[in-house]
Amino acid sequence: MIDCARCATPLEEGDLRCAVCALSVPDDVIPAVGERARVLRCTSCGAAIEFDPAHQAPACAFCRSVMAIEQPHDPIETARAYVPFLVERDVATSAARSWLRTRSWFAPATLHDEAVLESLTPVWWAAWIVDARAQVTWTADSDHGARRSAWAPHAGEVSLTFDRIVVPASRGLSPKETAQLVPFYDLGHAAPVDGTVIQVESFDAQRSAARAIIHAAIADRAQTAVEESIPGHRFRNVSVACLVERLTTDRVALPAWLLVYRFRGAAYRAIVHGQHPAVVVGRAPIDWGKVGRLAAVLLAIAALIALIVYWGRVDS
Repeated sequence: MIDCARCATPLEEGDLRCAVCALSVPDDVIPAVGERARVLRCTSCGAAIEFDPAHQAPACAFCRSVMAIEQPHDPIETARAYVPFLVERDVATSAARSWLRTRSWFAPATLHDEAVLESLTPVWWAAWIVDARAQVTWTADSDHGARRSAWAPHAGEVSLTFDRIVVPASRGLSPKETAQLVPFYDLGHAAPVDGTVIQVESFDAQRSAARAIIHAAIADRAQTAVEESIPGHRFRNVSVACLVERLTTDRVALPAWLLVYRFRGAAYRAIVHGQHPAVVVGRAPIDWGKVGRLAAVLLAIAALIALIVYWGRVDS
């Protein structure tokens, strides 16, 4: 691996500038970039999957909608490792059924009985695994040394090392969905990508945007880490600034079962974790009749309270 001539940060495949100090990489030492790929882009949810002329797959693995072909300007990154599935199809199906049965009170009462499972597809969605070292300066308000005031300002600097930060690079899954899935993956099971892995999502963020996403993830992790350095028992308004000194990334594909189901003609999606079937995220229909009845009850209670308050004032 080639290092930056100014700060010695490792240069990764596709880098035109150093990820830490932004020094331009000379043309004669730029790491080799793979051939640009054509990409199938889902016209419904926006997921990207590499175009394979041998298969001509027209359906999105994430929502089963039609896919469109696009030609990006930057090279498309691909996963070099994958985390294998530990959940079999029948277990995923059972988990999805249980999830439908336990939806909130606002879901239709007949959701579990009337929902039709249209497809259950194994996919690997894209993520970066980031290791970094950074100098972090922070400011915050704390009750330490506040004296007669409730809060006192504090600031400091700390050197932090970040290991195995998972940064989602998926467009097929939303940030909310990936945030719920990530904590339950066992990255120790990761293995090099081989021919047994299918439906691997391409990295949607191009090289020019990827670093910004990763730096934002480091800053978010740093904000939590510096809380241990803040004096006192209570604090607020924590703000951090990170000077990244070293950063390396691995590209990994994480497993999930993508469920598409229909309820009264409308399509919905849920995701079953590829390693822990108890973790299911997704969207369920809402019974607006229940919402209306609840709103009517709340209005009636509010009206009753207002009436009691009114008569209390009249009597006084």
